[in-house]
Amino acid sequence: MLRLWLARHGEAVDPDVAASDFDRTLTPAGRRRLASSIQWLIAREQPPELILHSPLVRARQTAEVIAEEIGADSSLVRVSQRLAPGLSTDELLSSLSSTAMERVVCVGHQPDMSRCLAEMLGGGRIQFSPGTVACIDFNGPILRSAGVLRWLLDPHWFG
Repeated sequence: MLRLWLARHGEAVDPDVAASDFDRTLTPAGRRRLASSIQWLIAREQPPELILHSPLVRARQTAEVIAEEIGADSSLVRVSQRLAPGLSTDELLSSLSSTAMERVVCVGHQPDMSRCLAEMLGGGRIQFSPGTVACIDFNGPILRSAGVLRWLLDPHWFG
């Protein structure tokens, strides 16, 4: 079984404020919302065993906030080129099927996160606000349309 938390990075500074899109950082409000939502989740869920993130700064910072809130050390946080903008659902699922971990977080970007979630569930349209986290269970093969949505958490519920 795999329990996957599919997350969009937290709210980031406007593109015109950063030197490049790659270097955009989380806003203070984005960090706060993300920390609050993860605290709420961890009171209800087992913590992830692995946190993967896109190479972009805002995704790394999101992964670090998640790790901090679950009390994990930095060895659980790893960059994954697969999670960069333009993410392929099939490549991500293939890499996840080879992991021995049962609880994994993947932090990426829009529109990839909503498209991947829809493809994992077998259809639908899902909008991910910055900081949104979806939990998908794979109780058998980790393939397209084989996932079951367990919950979807919008960070705006937390201020």
